[in-house]
Amino acid sequence: MQSNSSSDEPIVSINVTPLVDVGLVLVIIFMITMPFLVEKSMKIKPSDAKVVQVSSAADPILVELSEKGLLVDGRKVEMADLAGALKKTMADRNVSAVSISAGKNMPHGEVINVLDAVTAAGTKELNLMDPEEGKSVSL
Repeated sequence: MQSNSSSDEPIVSINVTPLVDVGLVLVIIFMITMPFLVEKSMKIKPSDAKVVQVSSAADPILVELSEKGLLVDGRKVEMADLAGALKKTMADRNVSAVSISAGKNMPHGEVINVLDAVTAAGTKELNLMDPEEGKSVSL
């Protein structure tokens, strides 16, 4: 009689289930930790630009961008109306210099929209101000 016992035969297949489990756990760990690493590596430090005096004879028009909203010389203005309000203020005061003051926590996109509106209004001189220190950088 011939026995059909399988214990005498060598094992020819490898169980890859534990390997796949470990691989999937590592993928999940990397997916969870990756956003923290990306945010940590994208910090932008303010530049150490030289401070200059504003050269225009009259005081420039002050555009303030903060959590309170957008202000032109202390008057609240909507972003869509900024270019028109600047043109009117420049004509009324006979000034073509504009100073922009934006808080440190303001999104860069909003600051760029303000820069675009100031350029569209036809300013001749543009200054960026540090709201905390009151310093001005001329562009």
